[in-house]
Amino acid sequence: MIELSSLFTWQNLFLAFAGSFIGLLVGAMPGLGTAMAIVLLMPFSYSMKALSAMVLLLCAYQGAEYGGSISSITLGVPGTPSASATVLDGYAMAKNGRPGRAIAYSLFASAMGGLIGALALVFLTQPLAKFSLRFNSPDFCMLALLALFGIVTISSKEVLKGLVSVCIGLMLSTVGTDTVTGAARFTLGLPGLTDGIYTVAVAVGVFAFPEMLGIISDALHKRYVTDMKDLKSDLKPKDYAKMAKPIAIGSVTGIGIGVFPGIGGAVAAWMSYMLARKASRHPDTFGTGEPEGISAPEAANNACVSGSLIPLLALGIPGSTSMAILATAFMIHGVKVGPNLFMTDPALLNGIYIAFFFAVIIMFVLGKLMTPFFASILAVPGSALVPVILTFVLIGVYAGKKVFLYLWVALIIGVVGYFLKRKKYPLAPIVVAFVLGQTVEVNFRRSLELSGGSLSIFVKSGYSKVIFALVVIVAFFPLIKKLFKLLTKNRRTYLSDIPEDDN
Repeated sequence: MIELSSLFTWQNLFLAFAGSFIGLLVGAMPGLGTAMAIVLLMPFSYSMKALSAMVLLLCAYQGAEYGGSISSITLGVPGTPSASATVLDGYAMAKNGRPGRAIAYSLFASAMGGLIGALALVFLTQPLAKFSLRFNSPDFCMLALLALFGIVTISSKEVLKGLVSVCIGLMLSTVGTDTVTGAARFTLGLPGLTDGIYTVAVAVGVFAFPEMLGIISDALHKRYVTDMKDLKSDLKPKDYAKMAKPIAIGSVTGIGIGVFPGIGGAVAAWMSYMLARKASRHPDTFGTGEPEGISAPEAANNACVSGSLIPLLALGIPGSTSMAILATAFMIHGVKVGPNLFMTDPALLNGIYIAFFFAVIIMFVLGKLMTPFFASILAVPGSALVPVILTFVLIGVYAGKKVFLYLWVALIIGVVGYFLKRKKYPLAPIVVAFVLGQTVEVNFRRSLELSGGSLSIFVKSGYSKVIFALVVIVAFFPLIKKLFKLLTKNRRTYLSDIPEDDN
């Protein structure tokens, strides 16, 4: 076990509060999201020890998940995609003159979901890692493909657009030196690209620049103005008792969804909302300011944070877009995530476990104290935010490697990402594919070497067959769904054409 003295230092405590504060702030701003919070703070983590960096970034991630509910409740505009389900009852309660109570429900549910998720992280990660040690190269290749197909089918209504985004990410991952032959690939003769494209440049290009360009072109002077009255968040004991069932539903749903790569907190939030409504004694009140409709999705999206970290630590596969960015932070600090991490650096793992409990507790304390302040930031126009955010991201891209070329790479990716976003192409698959690209390539080539070029190795073992079956199901799920709808529609049409019996 890690020595508590190495974790409970003034530096780590300060980083935990700073990460939570900035995460709450960024999460409360509509459109920025959890990924932006991590990207903004990543440059400050370069000179830190790995544990300190993880404390900063994980606290920011957890804080941003709760922060997204602030604008959902006060404005009806979700600060993060994961907070979109909170709008239904949170904003309705706020319009009924009770924004403080709505925020209180959200804060408590977020904290409880985060704590339950942290417990799942502690007890589920190592068993999953031990199980994954039975996997070989074909299995890891198929797992990575499963994550890629999963994010394609979930991230966009149009599968073709999701595939285009994945292909872009995979192409970016091939730039640099071939790990097998040592040959330079797609470097255009530029020395700065021999080690591949800097992961921070990709993350900034995909998330930060398109968002900033969107604000400049569409909402530079827009203010998310709100009435800041009645934002005190106090609940009675009976209110907490009513939240037990929806919090349990949301937490279990969030953990379960988070473990599956490529799905994310938004799906967990909506699924938990639907389950909580079905399990409620008064489902008709959902959408009118029902506390259960706030508690379930907020517990789900916060539990999903730790749930999505489980496959990253145990298998080396990010469970969400934000976890893909966190995976780059591990790379920067020389930490190779996966089952071997339990043997190579168990102290870091134990520190991450404790840091998650840190993050939830500090998020709750700051949420109680600072919610009115965070809500007031919503009145800041885009013209004031854009220069500040751009300054941070530019410093972040340059500071990591001190290579000016990466600024141009981030800008080019950002411009392309901006136009892709306007055409409704999902951007998250680009980063996930970029992070998993090397895993797919290395394990695919290694598998073919072991089999003498035969593809049968990918369905040879029992694990490979199961994973391959899941890949096929996920890949063809949109087609199966459309076919099912068509058959159901034809059946209804057939039944409606049957003449009624006059007798």
